Amino acid sequence: MMGLNEIFDKVRGRERISADEGLALLHGAPLIELGRAADYIRSAFHPEDIVSFVADTNPNYTNVCDTECLFCAFWRPPGASDAYTLTHDELLEIMKASYHNGATTVLLQGGHNPEIPLEYYTELVRRVREEIPGLHLHAFSAPEINAVAKYSGVSTHEVLSQLWDAGLRTIPGGGAEILANGVRRKISPLKIDAQGWINVTKEAHKVGFRTTATMMFGHAEQDTDIIEHLERIRALQDETGGFLAFIPWTFKPKNTFLEKKIPLEIGGDRYLRVLALSRVYLDNFEHIQGSWFTQGKKMGSISLHYGASDLGGTLYDENVLGCAENKLRATIGELVHMIRSAGFNPAQRDTFYNILKEY
Repeated sequence: MMGLNEIFDKVRGRERISADEGLALLHGAPLIELGRAADYIRSAFHPEDIVSFVADTNPNYTNVCDTECLFCAFWRPPGASDAYTLTHDELLEIMKASYHNGATTVLLQGGHNPEIPLEYYTELVRRVREEIPGLHLHAFSAPEINAVAKYSGVSTHEVLSQLWDAGLRTIPGGGAEILANGVRRKISPLKIDAQGWINVTKEAHKVGFRTTATMMFGHAEQDTDIIEHLERIRALQDETGGFLAFIPWTFKPKNTFLEKKIPLEIGGDRYLRVLALSRVYLDNFEHIQGSWFTQGKKMGSISLHYGASDLGGTLYDENVLGCAENKLRATIGELVHMIRSAGFNPAQRDTFYNILKEY
């Protein structure tokens, strides 16, 4: 087993590190040195020091969900007094308002609602394409697609094909949490397992979709689980090249079933350590996203020195983490300030990471 200095030499030489070497860095490397290594890799991918963001909105079409994840404060069982499912007209109204306020992307996700047919999703995609052609729909995570297939009695490939034919082109990486089944059994036992998430995402890439990958940490995982997660998505990116970006973010315990066991959020040092390790490990990902939304705006700026080259979106509407008492929002001006104050060049992008405007 190599020592830390030898592993850092491999990183600076742009050599791929192994799972054991990644674990050694995550567990034992000084945070400042790990941050320097991550910043070196970020600058190799982005020598012009541009940090991007997207103007987006994140409504949720239903909070009804039969998957009952213990980390989620948003879901409601069918028939609950505060359960809801939005109509197409209601969703289009939200999207049109956001578009007129400057949003270029709508990130649309919801609960696993057994009462919603496949046609709801395909018709919604068609209407968004027809009625708001300037707004990009980034919608329906792998577990949602799996649930729609199950409720509709068709394959996930059929769901993906129908969504593609309706006009959908990108899929968010939600529902990954930690791609280690020991953790998933503790926090989301009714959700698809790690390989299920990989399988649906691989199918999506083969259909033609571009997707993101996420990781929610700071709950029941160990360092080895984080490495397993990174290893799985790095291997899939080697195979398909379909990932646009990696987005690590931290668990918010308020109002969740896990709050009694895990009442406190992890600190910024742990967040930066995992973020930096992600940048070093995922040598085939061009973009790693910093999470001002879960870590706060100052930490959003700091994250840019620990490997992040993107700050995500403005999130005009967001309900899932809002239910966990996370109320942070940002304007374009605030994101520009976060980036510029950290010494980088701000730029607004689209969902495919094409630069729309530099500031």
